[in-house]
Amino acid sequence: MERNSSLGYKRYAECLNDLMDYFILADIELLTQFQQTHDLSYDLLTEFTTTDSGDTAVRDGVILPLAGIENHPYTVYFTLDAASVFDSEIKQSDLQRHQSGYLVQVISQRLYLFTMPILRRWPNFMTVVTAHKPFIDVDNGWYQVTVRAGETLQESGWEPTIEFHLCPQDTKPELLADTSYRFQITRA
Repeated sequence: MERNSSLGYKRYAECLNDLMDYFILADIELLTQFQQTHDLSYDLLTEFTTTDSGDTAVRDGVILPLAGIENHPYTVYFTLDAASVFDSEIKQSDLQRHQSGYLVQVISQRLYLFTMPILRRWPNFMTVVTAHKPFIDVDNGWYQVTVRAGETLQESGWEPTIEFHLCPQDTKPELLADTSYRFQITRA
């Protein structure tokens, strides 16, 4: 993990999709509250894919799912200011996907990025998430999220990259993103 506060980002290398083509961004305490409030089983993967509870979780800002995450090691950035890592003045990059209008709520001052298999035995796998997954500490509240994906030039060469740009909001923002959008990256 690398943190660069002058550019306003946090970076993680070698993030894997666990052989399912999704990443999930969420506050895990809020996700646990959602599970309990809606009396969902511990298999949130099945709940979210066979009932409308997944759609509700997305609309309520509990989870932000990213589809089309292929089986590559990814470099993941969390940015909190206007400068994107896909800005050519900051880093050599090839921006291929860009989707604005996601929303997420934070109640525990931390957002985690994790994979779909983690949802199979929730909250039993929460320790796996907290021990090994990318995260960013932020203030509690609502965030509008822009997701960018493509490749960035890293020390090891061109790497598939995903950036989450978080913009704090005073009230719950409207979900404007196409949640079925696929973030496949074409490798150079």
